[in-house]
Amino acid sequence: MQPGIEMSAGSKNFTAFGGGPRYCIGADFAKLQMTAFFHCLVTKYRWMIVKGGDIVRRPGLIFPYGIHIQLTEKEGNGSKTVV
Repeated sequence: MQPGIEMSAGSKNFTAFGGGPRYCIGADFAKLQMTAFFHCLVTKYRWMIVKGGDIVRRPGLIFPYGIHIQLTEKEGNGSKTVV
């Protein structure tokens, strides 16, 4: 070990589990809202692709012509939610 080299310098910026940088609390709240929305969408509804679905892979996925889906409520949900 060389004198003057800090061994823990890398741990200041290391975030386990890929959390990345921390933004404002509003960004975390938006993530919470999206998670709740997608949970309800997946558990209570089925969807079928009607039109579109062309995908371009850049740093993120892009649907250049959009994607049209048809939502139907799953059978046996017990609740009649209007969408």
